[in-house]
Amino acid sequence: MYDADRIQLAQLSQRFQSGAKWFYWIAALTFITSVIGLLGGGWRFFLSLGVTQIIDGIATGLSADFGNATKVIAIVLDIFVTAIFAGFGLLASKRQLWAYVLGMVVFLLDGLLSLAFFDVIGIIVHGFVLFVMFRGFQAGRELAALKRTMAQAAAAQAVI
Repeated sequence: MYDADRIQLAQLSQRFQSGAKWFYWIAALTFITSVIGLLGGGWRFFLSLGVTQIIDGIATGLSADFGNATKVIAIVLDIFVTAIFAGFGLLASKRQLWAYVLGMVVFLLDGLLSLAFFDVIGIIVHGFVLFVMFRGFQAGRELAALKRTMAQAAAAQAVI
């Protein structure tokens, strides 16, 4: 293995993992935002899923008529949604590129909620994160190709 290959391997691995870690950030900050919202707080993280904010808004609105049970249901749904994103992060970090793509598609669809509600900052944040995630995905594809090339070179070297 040449030094240039090792350097490229390290760079691609770092960019790939950096992109995959965004799934964890999305999950964590979304859950924190949901808890704050359900407890009556008036602020949120910009990197939060719009779908959980809608769930929390509906639960808060219905809690006047149905009590805090709606908030409990909302937090269970929020846990489910954030667990899905944490799962995308786990699978993506294990080089499951299909999970990377599926997670980006789901995040893109969530970003359309920001567009529907004219949340300019949400649109910008979703766009930036999708860009970084896409670069990570590209690095994952390049990493797989480089590893195949390196394995073929090593096999050819062993034959000689």
